[in-house]
Formats: sequence, C-alpha cells, structure tokens
Amino acid sequence: MAAAEKAMATTTAMTVDNNSGSDGGNAVTSGKRGGESSKRMRERERLCPLGYAKWNDMLPTYKVELLRVIESKFVLPPSTHDFVMKSLNRKWKEYRAQLKKDYMRQGMTEEEVARNCPPDVPPHQWMELVHYWFSERAQTYSAIGRAARAAQSVPHTSGSKSYARLRQEFEDEHGREPGQVEFYRMTHTHQDGTFVRDESRDLYERATSLIAERDDESAASTQQSRIEAEVFTELMGSERYDRVRGYGVGVTPTQLSEVSRYTQHAAADAQDSRVRRLEAEIQEIRQSRAAEMEEMRQSRAEMQAMRGQIDRLTSLLEMYGSSQAPGTSGIRRDSGTSRGDNDDHPPAD
Repeated sequence: MAAAEKAMATTTAMTVDNNSGSDGGNAVTSGKRGGESSKRMRERERLCPLGYAKWNDMLPTYKVELLRVIESKFVLPPSTHDFVMKSLNRKWKEYRAQLKKDYMRQGMTEEEVARNCPPDVPPHQWMELVHYWFSERAQTYSAIGRAARAAQSVPHTSGSKSYARLRQEFEDEHGREPGQVEFYRMTHTHQDGTFVRDESRDLYERATSLIAERDDESAASTQQSRIEAEVFTELMGSERYDRVRGYGVGVTPTQLSEVSRYTQHAAADAQDSRVRRLEAEIQEIRQSRAAEMEEMRQSRAEMQAMRGQIDRLTSLLEMYGSSQAPGTSGIRRDSGTSRGDNDDHPPAD
C-alpha cells in the first residue's frame, strides 16, 4: 500500500500539479518554464481532463492510460488498482476544488470566471469546468459539501500519514489490529496524549465506559472486538456505503465482514504456505548445490594428487632411461663391428 501511495504522489504531481506562475526571470528561464507548462498541459489533457462533471463520467480510456503511466514507473500488483483509482479520484476532485478556490470569487459571473483561465489548464476544459460550477447540479453539491464540512468539528491528528500505514505500524508493533475505539484515540490525540478537541475526549470516554459495562473479561478477543465495534457505531452512526471509518481509501464494509475476513485470512495462509514451500525448495537447492561443489572440490584434489603421482612416475622413468642409455648404445656398436669384420674377411678355402 505504501508503494501505491508513492505512485499516487508522483502521478498527481505530473497530472494535476497547479502551476505557480513565472517569477520574472530571464528569457531563457521563462522559455523553459513555458515549455514545461505546455508539457504539463498536454499531459493533463491526455490523462486527467477537467471537463467531466464527475469522476465516474470520465471515459475508461483515460483511466486505463493513467494506470499504464503508473505501472511504467512503479511495480504494483493488480490488487492495488482499485486503491489507485480511488486515490486518483480524490486528487482529481481536490485539484478542481483548489482551482475553484483560486479563480472563482463570490459575485463573479460565469463569463468573468471563464475569461480568467489558469496558465496550465486547456482553455476548452476550463470553459467546461466553469460551466459545470455554475450549473444547478454543482450548486446543490456545493451546498451539501459546505454543510458536511461545517459538521466536522473534530479533526484528526494523523497528518499526511495514511490510516493504512498507521494500522500497519500498530500491527507490526503489537501483533494485532487496533480496535476501532483504540484507533480513534490514536488519530485524535497529540503527541503528548491530549485530545485535539474536547468533543473527541468526551466521545472516547463514553465509548470506553460503554465497553466496560458490556465487556466480559473471559470473553474471546473476537467477542470483545465485536462489542467495541457496536459501541463505536452507536456513538458515531452507521458507516457509509463505500467506506469504513478509520480505514481510509479503498476499504468497504463488505471487505470487513466475517466471511470476507475469513476468506482473506485463508488466502493469506495459503500464500504463506506457498512462500514457506518455496523457501524450503530454495534451501534444498542450495544444500544440493553446496554438496555438488564439495564433490567437485574433492574430485579436483584427487585429480591433482593423481597428476602429482604421474609426474613422479614420469620423472623416474626419465631418470631410468637416461641411466641405461650408454650401455645399450655400446652393445649395438660391438655387434655392428663384429658383422663388419666378418664381411671384410671372408672364410678361407
């Protein structure tokens, strides 16, 4: 998941990075900056067009191209694609909201906003986006969003670190997942342990009090987790359809059901078993390889010993041959002389 988050940061910087404008440098710098701005505009037009009313209305071809760009830069398993697309959806909406904040003021007409096109946004997309902002549909969504933000009186303190990373760090340290109330405390307190708001402290105290009333110390851990989840839902309200509090982007209530958890654990166990089997096979191959190398070393030593023996035998044979060479040549000379004498003096009549 961390790798997917890194991919999101890099891709967002490429596709929805807002240009801060020129600082009045020399002509070379301005030309280079203008070229980079034009490149970003072309990339944004190709990858993340702004003219669609909603992310779901965007053509799938754009989203496929985004995934291809990310996969060309990072090694991500296919299981992260859903998280990647949801993260891009959020970044796309945040960028559009930032454009609206920077270029649209109260009392401005649609024509006035449309004339003030940002330097690195394609003009035709800017016209479509401004037209959407002034539509009745967008005005309704904007009012709902303002009301929702006004109702959020308790901010979290996790900063830029995602809930997924916080949960993983807790699980690595404690060997278990944090409970919902426990995780709420983690994400709504400062480093010194004080709550960020009085409302968050009151909610936590009520939750712990209700859990203590219903909890049985002899109950199993799964039963205690269920009680904690029930108390948290009573105090915070039901979950939304497409997300779960405390889990961040990409997690739905269906994925946290008992059946889904059992399936996930079974798949994880099967994966772990496969990894262990592969590790055993690798270890066996390493041991076999080490035995073969040892046999090769022993064979090499034996061959060297035999070569030494052959060299010694060869040396002895050479010494023996050189010691016998003079006598042998004398015998041959005597034999030759006798035959020669007989030939020179034939027998008498």
